[in-house]
Amino acid sequence: MLPYIEDSSGITENGTVIFDVADKKVKYLKGGSWFDLSVDGTGVVDLSIQSSKTEKSEAKVSIGIPTSVDGILVLEESNKAMILPKVASPHLNIVNPAPGMMVYDTIARQLAVYNGTVWSYWKP
Repeated sequence: MLPYIEDSSGITENGTVIFDVADKKVKYLKGGSWFDLSVDGTGVVDLSIQSSKTEKSEAKVSIGIPTSVDGILVLEESNKAMILPKVASPHLNIVNPAPGMMVYDTIARQLAVYNGTVWSYWKP
């Protein structure tokens, strides 16, 4: 599940993927511009699960060769990538998806993104 972001204005690192609660969309940053992966803006999100929490600056994970990139989970390998969970027909088989969930649909062979209301599908 992606981090819920209430204000994305301070994020500058290309390749960052977020769930933007302002418009209920999954987005990624490329070349200084946010690109929408959700298509549908009717998503819902319950911010109460995080609004009472405070970020602990030391609670971060870096996988690979550490750099100065800031983030909660930073994948920093130059020749490896993150593998999403593989699910057959997530719209049928994930019983209680959370906003910001991303999986690879093994039947449709597409990226599936949940915005809190509907699944959006992306094929390269």
